[in-house]
Amino acid sequence: MGKIHRFYRRGRHPRGFWGRRALIAMNGKKHEALPEWVFGQLPLEDGLRILDIGCGGGGNIRRLLERCPKGHVTGLDISKLAVEMTTDENYPAVKDGLCLVVGGNAVQMPLAKDIFDIAFAFETIYYWSTIDGGFAEAYRVLKPGGTLVIANELDGLCPDDEILARRVGAMRIYTPDEIEMSLREAGFTDITIDRDEKRHFLYATAKKS
Repeated sequence: MGKIHRFYRRGRHPRGFWGRRALIAMNGKKHEALPEWVFGQLPLEDGLRILDIGCGGGGNIRRLLERCPKGHVTGLDISKLAVEMTTDENYPAVKDGLCLVVGGNAVQMPLAKDIFDIAFAFETIYYWSTIDGGFAEAYRVLKPGGTLVIANELDGLCPDDEILARRVGAMRIYTPDEIEMSLREAGFTDITIDRDEKRHFLYATAKKS
């Protein structure tokens, strides 16, 4: 199994020594390109209540806190190790009440409805048991007018994506059309999807009506 296959397999539910290594890698420079591309297109107002679904090692929460120092960021991850590492990565903000990290499943979030201005899903929808359920939950926890942002390094249009998903197991890589259809079924409107065709990056936004 190649390095990329091992990385995505460990990223599915990080645990143990190799799970920790995967989470450290998620926070590293090799994985800065996607969030930099997304944040370059999406200016954020300060003071927002933000959710990071599948927060991994906490690197994107750190980036969000840097952009919204007066906001509040909640991280959610199914992995206990990810919750621990995200808390450590952002401990000053956690201590100051600007960040909360909780364990939970994207399709059944332990969160109240109508509380977030914006929710991010970086490199995580591949592993959800169903994107329909995940998008429905994101819709529930967003405030009316809130925004869901999806960002993937795999856009489902590369011929190798199907091979990667099959070798990793319990992973599905969605095309832009599949993502848009599921978002509409969940009730989202004003859906936009952009791609970096050279890198096969995908960036989507959708509004809760």
